[in-house]
Amino acid sequence: MELTAIKVPGKKKRGNTKAAVATTNPLKRPSSGRPLKLLDPSDETQSSASSEPTSKKRKNRSLKSIKSRRKMSDLEKLPTEILEVIFLFCLNINLPNASPVIAGKLSSPIIYNKTLLAAFGPTWASSHGRKSIGLKDRGGDPVLQSAILRCRWATLPVMLNAKDMWIQRFATDKVFKPVWFVADNNPPSDDDDSSAEETDNPTKITAREHLDTDFQDFSDVVLNWEESDGCLLDYCHLGLNFDVADAIEIPSSLLSGPWNEDTLKYLFWLITSGASIDWCHTTSGEVGLEGLKKAITFGDSRAIVILVWVGMKVELNVNLMVYALRNAGGDKFAVITQLWMLNFPSVNNKGARIIEKEIADMMDEAQQEGDNEKYDLAVKISKSETLATILYSSEPNYGVMDFEARK
Repeated sequence: MELTAIKVPGKKKRGNTKAAVATTNPLKRPSSGRPLKLLDPSDETQSSASSEPTSKKRKNRSLKSIKSRRKMSDLEKLPTEILEVIFLFCLNINLPNASPVIAGKLSSPIIYNKTLLAAFGPTWASSHGRKSIGLKDRGGDPVLQSAILRCRWATLPVMLNAKDMWIQRFATDKVFKPVWFVADNNPPSDDDDSSAEETDNPTKITAREHLDTDFQDFSDVVLNWEESDGCLLDYCHLGLNFDVADAIEIPSSLLSGPWNEDTLKYLFWLITSGASIDWCHTTSGEVGLEGLKKAITFGDSRAIVILVWVGMKVELNVNLMVYALRNAGGDKFAVITQLWMLNFPSVNNKGARIIEKEIADMMDEAQQEGDNEKYDLAVKISKSETLATILYSSEPNYGVMDFEARK
């Protein structure tokens, strides 16, 4: 007996009989499954853009979007022209740090140049075209100039462009006689107190051209210096091109390193412009000492010379020499002897014994470790005539290090 089919309202089911299945149109699908949907390139770009993290989008906010999303103060609502006048009148370098709106309005090359002209102009006016020897008052505010040098926008090209702009506006009639780092490049002068304006040979050279040439000559001298050439600072000129105020503070980032070609040139420009380390009122001395040790570790000869010249000469002592013996990088012997040739002071008998013991320990350690390179370095250092001059300047009979004779 066949079962009676029960029809339920609202249910539409396919027939399970063979006839019903045969009449049903089969679905045309590939055996491997449903094909993937092809995306349009524009849709893919939009989807990838929408999938970016929100933090990255916020970093790319424009000044207009910042204004539209927050309530601005009365100072932020001022027109850019009026805000620029206020900033140039007060020269408060911390004003752009008050809000991103103010920083955005004051971030322009024109404002940078006007700020540098206002801050460094008095210094350039007092020193440009004059002899550096005998110049007592450089002019300018060292606190303001130090604050500007710590700004990220105060790069070396910006500083040099501002100096050239100042010359074009206010000093086209002044004769500029540059002072070069290498003493041989400076012409002899009989009167050190005479003004450069009295000379008949005006120098048409930009600040950038002068720095590039001077830094290249400095690099050639330092990188090609040998022990037999004597004290390095004897071949350097003590005169400076005073482009910064007296008692200016050098940025810590330039003193501590590490240095690339641009930062090293920037530090060189500051030193030749009259900047130095203030040991009494700032922490630049401690930062400079760490930078000097870092330069020794890196084997950066140019950084060592610049830091010693800027004021780290007082740290040329036995402790620094011991540190160099153990941690010098690059051409180790060249770095160590270069420290000695930077007018290293003579040491007493106690200091000489400390250095001798350190070199002897290096030899013993090298023999135990089988490090021939370290042993050869220690032997080469012990036979250095420069080291013998420093250690035994009061005892000329020793010549080179003689461990047996010193016991």
